[in-house]
Amino acid sequence: MQASEDISAHMHRVQLAERELRELGTIWRMIEAAAAISCPVEVAPILPTLIATRERFEALQTRLIRQIAEENRASLGDELQAQAQCTIDILVRNLFERTADVGFLATDDVVRDFCALAPDARAAAQAGMVTRLAEYQAKYTVYDDIVLLAPTGEVLARLDHGAGLHSSTEPLLAQALAAPAYVERYGVSDLQPSGQAALLYAHRILSRHGAVLGVLVLRFRFADEMQQIFDSMVDHRQEVAIVLLDDERRVLATNDEAHVPTGARLVPVASDGVRLTTFAGREYLAVCSASRGYQGYMGPAWRAQAMVSLLTAFRHTGGADAGTPLQAVVPENAPSLMAIRKDADAINRALRRVVWNGQLMAGHLDGDALRLKAVLTQINQASLRTRRRVDMALDELAQTSLWRARRQSRELARLAADILDRNLYERANDCRWWALSPALQEGLAAPAGPPSWAALGAVLDHINGLYTVYSRLVVFDPAGRIRGASRAEQRPDLAELQVPAAWVSAVSTLRGHQQYAVSEFADTVLHEDGPTYTYLAAIRAPGQGTLLGGIAIVFHAAREFQAILRDVLGERSGFAAFVDAQGRTMARSGGTDPLGTVAALDGGGLVEVGGVAYACTSLRAGGYREFKRSDGHQNGMRALVGLPLGKPEARRVSLGDQDLALAAVPGASVRMVAVFQVGQGRYALPVRALLEAVASDGLVATPERRGAALGLLQVHVNGAAPLVPVLCARRLFGMPQAAREGDGVVLVLRDPAQPARPALGLRVDDVLTMLDVADAQIHPVPDSFQHISPRVDGLLDVHANDRHGTSKVLLQSLDPQCLLASG
Repeated sequence: MQASEDISAHMHRVQLAERELRELGTIWRMIEAAAAISCPVEVAPILPTLIATRERFEALQTRLIRQIAEENRASLGDELQAQAQCTIDILVRNLFERTADVGFLATDDVVRDFCALAPDARAAAQAGMVTRLAEYQAKYTVYDDIVLLAPTGEVLARLDHGAGLHSSTEPLLAQALAAPAYVERYGVSDLQPSGQAALLYAHRILSRHGAVLGVLVLRFRFADEMQQIFDSMVDHRQEVAIVLLDDERRVLATNDEAHVPTGARLVPVASDGVRLTTFAGREYLAVCSASRGYQGYMGPAWRAQAMVSLLTAFRHTGGADAGTPLQAVVPENAPSLMAIRKDADAINRALRRVVWNGQLMAGHLDGDALRLKAVLTQINQASLRTRRRVDMALDELAQTSLWRARRQSRELARLAADILDRNLYERANDCRWWALSPALQEGLAAPAGPPSWAALGAVLDHINGLYTVYSRLVVFDPAGRIRGASRAEQRPDLAELQVPAAWVSAVSTLRGHQQYAVSEFADTVLHEDGPTYTYLAAIRAPGQGTLLGGIAIVFHAAREFQAILRDVLGERSGFAAFVDAQGRTMARSGGTDPLGTVAALDGGGLVEVGGVAYACTSLRAGGYREFKRSDGHQNGMRALVGLPLGKPEARRVSLGDQDLALAAVPGASVRMVAVFQVGQGRYALPVRALLEAVASDGLVATPERRGAALGLLQVHVNGAAPLVPVLCARRLFGMPQAAREGDGVVLVLRDPAQPARPALGLRVDDVLTMLDVADAQIHPVPDSFQHISPRVDGLLDVHANDRHGTSKVLLQSLDPQCLLASG
């Protein structure tokens, strides 16, 4: 990766934040200079703290800008990574199924018998063979051609009638003849008439005695499948190019030919996150992903790459949905964000204390304090602007972090739904194809009895041994009696059972070889591992169309659904699940969380579970190719994914961000009061009763602490540093809750007998402001209230102003003598 500055220059949000924060830094320096010139003596006590706070702010500004840039880059990386990884993973899972298909079809008895025929007999049977291959292709629509080759390369039968090829020199032929398993190849082939590259799967065809009869070749609809995968990413912005690359970095498929064309050769990009690369003279940010494999199959040595121009990469920045309470969530996976927020809160408190102490000092001055008050007003205004801009930046960081989690949950849910539909697509294909097996047709046509039971069981055991996603396969007659079953040794009673009447009824209504039926997701006596789907197809007599019965293939839903969810969730915390149209759980992986709440979501959102917020997505599985799109089948299944964000923070409205105001009373004399916060309450003490507000750092706990006593604190005043006892205002006022981390400042009260000496420290949550109060504005304390709060000697109605508007709040005036007596 190039230097971060090269990329952050293209991030509008980063540039805007950096400019505004630097302007605030300049304002702080101007205030310092103006204060040192206009009132050097008066400002001397607070100037060092002001300078130190400004320096802390500048250091925070650097970290904040760096973090915003990093979050923007990481967010883009998540988006590109999801697209690249999903592209290659979905493709490899699909190709894994093709390796199984070619091996199974190569053992088909009809195919074997055809290839073993003498040339004249084979010519006579060719039309029937092509019809059978067409039946296969009509169900497994991922293929656009099926070819049977003799060992010499002669074309024995082929679906593509217009190809006009009589003998093939395809290199895969020799490989397949020599290999005991499938072989695959992508490249230019004479089996692809267009002259374009083809993805071929081949397997040798052996007689029952092991003699080589020929080679079966399946031509995968590669371009069509890649378009299916690219189309599933339509929710992403159009500027992103997604390409499939071979081991020489050449583009095999692209989602945008005009952007990155097929055949183009790209610069190598490491598979370790977002990388800066170039193409056609332009700079791009790219993520390249290799296959993670599936059941040991890694697929061809291909990679998927998602790339976006650096000029447009950060034009669309992720944000939260309207109404999502992002500020209420503390992302556990963003410790740097939390550290910045913690430091920002500390700086805000320090700034408030600077202004508060300055106003306190101005209230003690006997002479003209106007210049000092003017400086303090500037500091207060700059402090407010700083807090708001830093809070805005922190909110943007939180939004980006949470949006990343939301997008990740959406991508995982989409992947789960996609894999689910592709898996069940294969199940619908299998039941229809196996229903065309001559062995099953002959077995059902034969009289019921041990011989047909054994013959049918042998065929079904062979199939079930190859296709382990099924717990059992059975065939039944039109009356529903089970005539054969796989794994019958585990259930000796199967020969005496009947399939449910609903299955028999469903099979009897199927017309043609393309229709199938699916049971309800329910328990069945044919399966011991919970509710599942059973796929059904009609078995008919060849040529006549007479219904001989049906085949029921019992899907092992619990195991297979769990495997999908585990693969999708990986090592992540959280949960993933499949639910039905009514929100009932069909399978799940991960922790125990109320899936019903998530299932009810329209798309996604934040859900609180057991004190933890989750980024959740609920996504309908919309189908694959014709499955659930045009074949009439619907199961209403949805994929749910929830990723933990952290604990919702009981983050109150910051009282320090509210301006307090009292209406002036014409002609009335006023006295200044110092306002501070304890819990959610606002309290005031006369300025004359206070020396200053100091940090609680250095507070020493004493062994005999009782009641509200916290310990001793050394206070530096007038060249001396006496120890003063410190009380906890929360305990004193009967607040059992502990203060939020970082809260805490000590108000130093004067000794009435020696006003220059400190007498007591009162630890409060924070300091707020100073107010000029007329006696007429102080309301007497009701007797009932005084019984609860004996230290309150008056109440004030104050207006609190913030960005949400103005509200009336209660301010409690405290009697300093009562506080001193408490110490």
